[in-house]
Amino acid sequence: MRRTGVLRQALLLSLVGNFGALDEGPCDGPCGLRPRAKIKSENSRILGGKDTRPGAWPWMVSMQLITNSGQRSHVCGGSLLAPTWVLTAAHCFKNTRDLTQWRLVVGAWEVQWAAAATLGPLEQERKAVHILLHEQYNSWTENNDIALVEMNEPVHCGYLVQIACLPRPSEDPVKDPEPWIIAGWGYKEENASKPAAVLQEAEVKIISLETCNGTEWYQGSIHSSNLCAGYPEGKIDTCQGDSGGPLMCKDRSSNTFVVTGITSWGTGCGRVKRPGVYTSTESFLEWIMSKIGVNAVLDDMPSPVKNPTLMSRRGRPGRRVAPKSGISFIRAKWSPFLP
Repeated sequence: MRRTGVLRQALLLSLVGNFGALDEGPCDGPCGLRPRAKIKSENSRILGGKDTRPGAWPWMVSMQLITNSGQRSHVCGGSLLAPTWVLTAAHCFKNTRDLTQWRLVVGAWEVQWAAAATLGPLEQERKAVHILLHEQYNSWTENNDIALVEMNEPVHCGYLVQIACLPRPSEDPVKDPEPWIIAGWGYKEENASKPAAVLQEAEVKIISLETCNGTEWYQGSIHSSNLCAGYPEGKIDTCQGDSGGPLMCKDRSSNTFVVTGITSWGTGCGRVKRPGVYTSTESFLEWIMSKIGVNAVLDDMPSPVKNPTLMSRRGRPGRRVAPKSGISFIRAKWSPFLP
């Protein structure tokens, strides 16, 4: 095993030693808690960027496909909304909705690629029992690119697993200068051969839909239920394999990050005037509530404090990369990643 692998394993084992069984509690308190993490994403990027710390984004889910031989491969990201529900992108299921092939892993930091590897000591794996795509999802334009996956049994919350917050209903989306964060296990460069092993994070800026739809940008392909995030000069962006993962904005009153977007599509990765395109969760709160219940969406965020501590939770019921020219060449940030 390479030295980096040894160090990573030692770090995970030290967490077990220091905290014992970290994730054995019910998910019955406020959403959006990050008991093990402090954000350190300055000048970092998902494309060739910076590793997160374990537990940095404890609602991150690695959605994986498993072959008959037992090999598993990361395909998309997701956000844990409730003990049995994961929010992701509908286009992740273009090639298969076979429930038996999907595995959802929470508490992950490092993921294997095309390997018949066992899970780490702190990871929890669940099977998919329902895949719910938005009824008006359009695979041609990637409009309404949102989906929910129900898992076969609840996950346990603790230091490395927590439930994500969604925007409050009827509240205007938070705008700059609030920090906006992307995270995922996708490619660290556009033409990489495989996704990142360790979860990556980066800070991005929101770009107005008017700008993003401009003639030098996406030429009218952006929908009103989308968000654009990145930089005009490119360089920092989500990429293939980050699909379904969160775009997050910090709610300063509670010091809590809210999942405001779902990684959907883009032209290439980190290109000039081709930022990432995200599905706005605020636009789909009613749809989400209709599928998983009002209580699972409207749970309160933590109280307004500077440094929220670990608390108990309330119970909850349970990109192909290529140039684009016109809508027909929209490229989703997804790939099966199978050997």
